[in-house]
Amino acid sequence: MNCKRKHIAIIGAGASGLFLAKKLSESPGMEVTVFEKNRQTGAKVRASGGGKANIFNRDVRPEHYNQPAFITLLLQQYSPKQLEHQFNDWGLVTVSDEEGRVYPASQFSQTVVDVLTDFTYDNIYIRTEYNIQHIEYRHDRWKIDDYPTLFDTLVLASGSPAGMIPKNQRLYNGYLQDLTLKTNNLQPSLAGFRLEDYPKSLSGCRTKAIASLYQGNKLIHKEPGEITFKDDGVSGIVIMNLSAYYRRLPSTKNCRLEINLTYWNENFDTETYLRNNRDTTGLLHPKLAAFYQQKPFDLHRLAFQIEETYPLEGAQVCHGGIDLSEIDSHFAARKYPNLYILGEMLDVDGVCGGYNLFFAFASAAIASSKMM
Repeated sequence: MNCKRKHIAIIGAGASGLFLAKKLSESPGMEVTVFEKNRQTGAKVRASGGGKANIFNRDVRPEHYNQPAFITLLLQQYSPKQLEHQFNDWGLVTVSDEEGRVYPASQFSQTVVDVLTDFTYDNIYIRTEYNIQHIEYRHDRWKIDDYPTLFDTLVLASGSPAGMIPKNQRLYNGYLQDLTLKTNNLQPSLAGFRLEDYPKSLSGCRTKAIASLYQGNKLIHKEPGEITFKDDGVSGIVIMNLSAYYRRLPSTKNCRLEINLTYWNENFDTETYLRNNRDTTGLLHPKLAAFYQQKPFDLHRLAFQIEETYPLEGAQVCHGGIDLSEIDSHFAARKYPNLYILGEMLDVDGVCGGYNLFFAFASAAIASSKMM
């Protein structure tokens, strides 16, 4: 007796879409079609970790995200250890660094994409360069544009417009207009800061420091790391992390960045140093030393008012997206039957270090447990 196959559509061949397709390929009773608007699959996976693919972090905690209560519930269902075991079961050997960031042992992101697209059964079909315009729930099934197949289940996993040029941003996820879903404004996160009264002479300087985000007199977040000075502001992992906390503020007015250039010792005695030395040549990057010579400043608190983050095309992820009230704990939509929403499409964003990819993979893993 032949059993009818269940037809599933996944919109988006990124981290969550590919992970889900890989999981569903283990069930021969399903036929899965993955729609991807780009020519290649897994674009953000390929780019992550500087091309090495920082696929998750061993130390995932709720405070790493803008939605800590939701992440607390998620971690009760799926952990970094479970994700590592899953990748290992699929043949991906992983290694981690001293900060818990996990990479493929190959140190090459293509390896991750290759593993995710090595399907168990021949029941997965990937349609690239397919930009979906409309979706419709019709007679208990989902219709996608004029595609000939009607699908029993639809999965939205097409990510966010972070990193895209403005023209493509306007066209991205246009099919969502066919659904009545509560969404929160998409804003850049994990992006650099544009600064007021910024000295362009610092452009090209890279230095280690302790960066602090203040709003008025309140310290919002503080973190050490390398800062890159650009033409109109600053970037670097530490700055991108500060931008995530900046974006979570109810209002971003009166925010400033303070940079402590004595990162090896927050209480370094700069007064004694300057009394014993003519200038900061032996202490600071040459461009910072020249700027100090021109306009002396507190080496513990080089401060700038924050104008704004860099725009979406310069961001790694988005803050905002589909509101979490629209889904249940298995990422199933509350308003529509047999609809799931995964990963970066939701209003969940984390700091740098593999946290955003972990959420993408974990959301797919949890959804698959309900679908299989």
